[in-house]
Amino acid sequence: MSSYNRANATFGSLAAAMGIIVGILLVMAIVVAGGREEHIPSVDYSIDAANLRDTADYTTYAPGDGLPEGWVPTSSRLTTDDPVSWTLGFATPADRHAELSMSDADPDAFIAETTKGESAGTTDVDGASWERFERASQSDRKPRRALVKREDDATIIVVGSAGFDELETLAGSLEPQS
Repeated sequence: MSSYNRANATFGSLAAAMGIIVGILLVMAIVVAGGREEHIPSVDYSIDAANLRDTADYTTYAPGDGLPEGWVPTSSRLTTDDPVSWTLGFATPADRHAELSMSDADPDAFIAETTKGESAGTTDVDGASWERFERASQSDRKPRRALVKREDDATIIVVGSAGFDELETLAGSLEPQS
């Protein structure tokens, strides 16, 4: 019968114990790191797009295949009362926000309410002229940019904190709904 003596403790026992502890810490680190990945919830806006197309008395548009990977639709709000309007929100690949808004409301009021900015010239997107609007960054507000296209019966606005390049990408992806 032998009794435990500290002098008889081996390095192997110590290494095994440390290995178990390091293994547990690695598993915990992997679990915690995996939980930090941002997940942006996506919405299916196809029903709102179809309802808008069936309800509106104007040509409606929705993003088509021209919208590159990385754009995540995050919200969709459809109003079928008078005026008929739709707002579709996106998280952009640059982690900014962009919205598509269209309505048959009074154009000047709709533009002022949606853009919250001043006219800043025009830009050409796939052969169509869009008016640029911009609100300068203020201490309590983020910069806001917009592209506006007036049609005969409706106004289309692409707006958000995204840069004009991303807003032009969204505007260029719009396809008329039949």
